[in-house]
Amino acid sequence: RSRALGVMWLSARWGGAFTPWLVVFVMSFVSWRYAFMLFGAVGVVWAIWFFMWFRDNPRDHRGVNAAELELLKETQRNQGSHSDVPWGKMLRSRTVWLLWVQYFCFSYGWYFYITWLPTYLKEARGLQLEKGALLAGLPLFMGGIGSMLSGWLAAWLIRRRFSVTRTRRGLAFIGYIGAAAMLLLSPYIANRVPAMIAMGFASFALDLALPGCWSTCMDVGGRYAGTLSGSMNMAGNIAGGVAPVAVGYILQFTGNNWLITFWIS
Repeated sequence: RSRALGVMWLSARWGGAFTPWLVVFVMSFVSWRYAFMLFGAVGVVWAIWFFMWFRDNPRDHRGVNAAELELLKETQRNQGSHSDVPWGKMLRSRTVWLLWVQYFCFSYGWYFYITWLPTYLKEARGLQLEKGALLAGLPLFMGGIGSMLSGWLAAWLIRRRFSVTRTRRGLAFIGYIGAAAMLLLSPYIANRVPAMIAMGFASFALDLALPGCWSTCMDVGGRYAGTLSGSMNMAGNIAGGVAPVAVGYILQFTGNNWLITFWIS
């Protein structure tokens, strides 16, 4: 499970990492309006293919073989209706609240990479669109590697009878401390390329926590894993809405002091 989540988040991060470069490349041939149309068309094609291929229940998919169907028997207990979600129990759970809070903090810092980072590179580091696009993708690229490594390492340690809880907590602890340290180091480095490499390693460290977050939702949520995962992701998206606005106000009231935004994150 941890390795599968690592692969999933690697794909998500790398999709974002290569997009800035791809946008610059496409816009060297067409206007931004046509670039939007092109990327939108790719999304439509993907949606149609996914609709035809995906099934809510894997047992209904023609590509699932007998051995896989046998493995899926273990999941039948989680198929019931979600109309009886125990919201009261979730709201009283210390573990659930900690999942929500840590994912809010995770996302508050991470959303900088996909919102304000190009502006930071232009205004604070003096980089124009082409070079800035390459460096802007570095944190997401490194984050993908961190997700993949974390998923593999967690699975490897658990197979060797390390505690699941301690493994996840350990990776998250190392990840958050490393992310904070590298993010704070970055603005103090004068040379912009090493500075962005430091920021890339901040994203790498942060994503060490990612597979463990979602695996924990599955274990704690049980048949309500989807609901718990969704609520944790909601906390992250609330942070994603707050962070870009907060950074704007911080810059406005501090005379474009980017350092303060890094310290807060």
